[in-house]
Amino acid sequence: MAIGNKERILKTAKRLFGELGYAETTYKRIAQEASIADGLIAHHYGSKENLFQLVEIDILSNLLLKIDESQYYASDGLSGVLNFAKCILKASTESESGFLTLLRCSPFLANTVDADNSEILNVCSKVVEKMLECLRKGIADGSIRADLEPDLAASVIFSTVFGSTRARLLAKENILGLSFSDDFYPEILRILTRYLEPVEKTPPQGCESSSSSELP
Repeated sequence: MAIGNKERILKTAKRLFGELGYAETTYKRIAQEASIADGLIAHHYGSKENLFQLVEIDILSNLLLKIDESQYYASDGLSGVLNFAKCILKASTESESGFLTLLRCSPFLANTVDADNSEILNVCSKVVEKMLECLRKGIADGSIRADLEPDLAASVIFSTVFGSTRARLLAKENILGLSFSDDFYPEILRILTRYLEPVEKTPPQGCESSSSSELP
């Protein structure tokens, strides 16, 4: 089914913001790629800043819907966090998700555009709160270690997950010449699992647990 001009503009802008960045994505380039007249962009979206924000909100809202859906398959807080992380990692592999735009034109940077971006930050806060809910649930049900502070853990998880997507998607631009195999994202999930899981204290073989803390 053919899409209308408004939807075509949004889809094209989503791709170009990711490929070129905010500054290099012009009305002219969007119009050329979408095969429409320049004036239609202003007609439907007003300013470039407004179009950019609507693109970001669309990307984040779709990601949030997938995160919400993933929670139906979570048996506890730990699996909820891991499913959350899987949604972000999977989105980074899907070109239609617009994930690259989140990296090149990050809504987490308050001064990305010279305009009111409170709507973008509002959606971001929902994403963060959803992660915090999973962490609190996991600490309460025992699937996540009790000594974790949720806000700190959320910062570690988001930094790890978004950092890994940035490393992989922008691999051609990294100064270290890193390469990434298909095992990269699964390893990120294993690292997060080890970070979150409760530590089971097992006494050394051949030692009684009652005397394990005593000097020989």
